[in-house]
Amino acid sequence: MDEVKNEILLCEVANEIEATLVVNMLKEEGIPAWSDASPATPAFGGLPFESGHRVFGPASMAKKAVEILAKHPHFRDLRNVHEPEL
Repeated sequence: MDEVKNEILLCEVANEIEATLVVNMLKEEGIPAWSDASPATPAFGGLPFESGHRVFGPASMAKKAVEILAKHPHFRDLRNVHEPEL
């Protein structure tokens, strides 16, 4: 439960579909990620002017999450990607 308390913003994505993809990809790697995307938004990623969504996860797994995302060409240029401390 401590990890959930120490959640941080991992990155921002363009729409609900990308949010779901990123969250699922991280969960498959054992990172309990979640997004602020609502399943109640319209089908096919919401409206064209959708402002984007944020993906969150435990601070203790941020470095691993960023490494996982960096391996996938589509997710290399996400906005506001967390930069783990060295």
